[in-house]
Amino acid sequence: MPLFAKKTGRKILDFILPPQCINCSTRVLQQGGLCADCWEKISFISKPFCFFCSFPFNIQIEDESVCGPCARKRPLFTRARTAIYYNEASKPMILRFKHADALHITPLFAEWLYQAGQDLFQQAEYLVPIPLHWSRLVYRGYNQAALLSHKLSKKAKIPHLPDLLERNRRTPSQGDLTAKEREKNVSNAFKLKEKYKQLIRNKHILLIDDVFTSGATVRACTKVLKKSGAKQVDILTLARVIKPEI
Repeated sequence: MPLFAKKTGRKILDFILPPQCINCSTRVLQQGGLCADCWEKISFISKPFCFFCSFPFNIQIEDESVCGPCARKRPLFTRARTAIYYNEASKPMILRFKHADALHITPLFAEWLYQAGQDLFQQAEYLVPIPLHWSRLVYRGYNQAALLSHKLSKKAKIPHLPDLLERNRRTPSQGDLTAKEREKNVSNAFKLKEKYKQLIRNKHILLIDDVFTSGATVRACTKVLKKSGAKQVDILTLARVIKPEI
């Protein structure tokens, strides 16, 4: 009976408020989806890519190949995986999700993350979102990375620790900073909650975030986790900024 009522309620709601594309508001078949035109514009990151950071290669190359930067200096994290390219098609959706309370996009983004992170879930023992500073969390009302991590926790059946890490100082936005400025900006900006110190010792941690740009933020968090005894840290992000010169 509850399932029947739920389905009936959904049909009534769809009749009153027809489902719309989450990107352009065109009518679609079900809530929380994209229309065909918007779907075609989304670029998913798929193999071949760097084994460590998942930077996509534009030529066919052997599995477990490594990009130039990772070959010169192996990342502190073990592997990073990303679902889509951060570009003109995905950027508006991600910014609305991040800054404009477009939380209805969460299930779709979580599904994309779930597909992109399949090889990471096998080892992950805890999912951990990149934290916001408390003042930014109060202003925004939610942490987008924590929302994604929570959804993924249910899908992948891996425990979610939303407060494992905390940002101990409010850092300026990374948006307009150079790679070196980003590294300096987030240096020593994160710390581990003392109550979790024994819990993560020798554990595999999967960090969740929305956008991977230079990787400065996830590297800073990885450094804290490894220093605190985590055995392995992997990264899973929704979108990645790809610069052709890398």
